[in-house]
Amino acid sequence: MSARQHSRARGQRGARAVLAAMIAAMLAAATALTGCAAASSDTAPRCDDPLRLAIVAQSLPTASYVPCLRDLPQGWSTSGFDPTQSGTRFLLNSDRSPGRPVKVQLTETCRPGFASPSPPRAPGVLTYTRLTSIRPRFTGTLYDVFPGGCVSYAFDFATGSQIALMEQFEGAIGLYPRQQLRLILKQKLGVELDP
Repeated sequence: MSARQHSRARGQRGARAVLAAMIAAMLAAATALTGCAAASSDTAPRCDDPLRLAIVAQSLPTASYVPCLRDLPQGWSTSGFDPTQSGTRFLLNSDRSPGRPVKVQLTETCRPGFASPSPPRAPGVLTYTRLTSIRPRFTGTLYDVFPGGCVSYAFDFATGSQIALMEQFEGAIGLYPRQQLRLILKQKLGVELDP
């Protein structure tokens, strides 16, 4: 690697750190101004909240989509929102399946294995479902695979309620395109999402 390439790579890492700090500062300011963070039961980002979506996007810069909440059906909540340097995870809880949340995880790769193809949940996304058990409980994992990332949803529902619960959680979670988020952040906030 030449000195120029090394300097450029170091500059890009520095720019990522500055962007992450800016987003964190903006999120803190937005929280302070609105005063609603403590009152919100939704800890995962909503699809209409570009600041929180930017945190998820920065947790996995390769991902062309990020998971977000559309509308939570009655009886559902989220918890455990945990963005890291290698992705993001959170839990989706239903009062009809207490103690057995859907585990949502954004990672760079996933292994659907022998999962069955399902209808895609967004353009350019391959969706798979792998069932591990149908009795006494309906358990398995749904995968959304796309360029640069994957969202997995590990579920565990009581047999008999699984159809309604699957429909509800699939409808509650959306996939937000990174390109669209990049444009919104640039236009509305003057912030560049990296990359």
